[in-house]
Amino acid sequence: MRIMATIFSIMLFLTFGQASHASTMVGTDSTIKEIVKKSLDAQVKLSEKERDLKEIHEMLIPYFTSSFIQKFLKENLVKTNYGYQTFGTDFARYYIPFFSYDQYTKVVHYNNKYYVLEKRNLDNEGPVLYTSEYQGVCLVNEDGKWKVENVLYDLPIELIKKMNESDKTGLNKNTVALLAENPFFLGWKHLFNRSFHPII
Repeated sequence: MRIMATIFSIMLFLTFGQASHASTMVGTDSTIKEIVKKSLDAQVKLSEKERDLKEIHEMLIPYFTSSFIQKFLKENLVKTNYGYQTFGTDFARYYIPFFSYDQYTKVVHYNNKYYVLEKRNLDNEGPVLYTSEYQGVCLVNEDGKWKVENVLYDLPIELIKKMNESDKTGLNKNTVALLAENPFFLGWKHLFNRSFHPII
């Protein structure tokens, strides 16, 4: 039993050590949500005062892909007397949604991207751009950092299914998926039982 316990401890160390080493490629629910929060903060700050284009790009580049920044600025940036500024409205495009960031805000890992998704309460909404009952944000890994690639106004059915699946378990499926796909884990599972897999 001691030998088995030692082997299992080594397996966990190697597995999560590998996960830690790849932290720039794999996010957690909390870190992904935090990125999205800071992304909205950066967008909101652009309305506080006039700035030059260089400063605006420096504020956005840590949180958004280059292609998204181009779309967002083209849609929302206004030339002023002393630079540029945004003026938010209820119908402004490419702004991060006002997520609740509670148990109803889901993080889904799908096709090497992260999605922050939430079902909206349509009964309490004022004028909005969204026509769907769902709202979302897509993040991709750019230069080793997770950044917002797009704001989703309509969710594909695959994402809605993934989102609903996360309601059926208290486990973090992204963490379980990382464990199951880790090369160290794959090697050890064959040593013990070829049919062994995490129960989710």
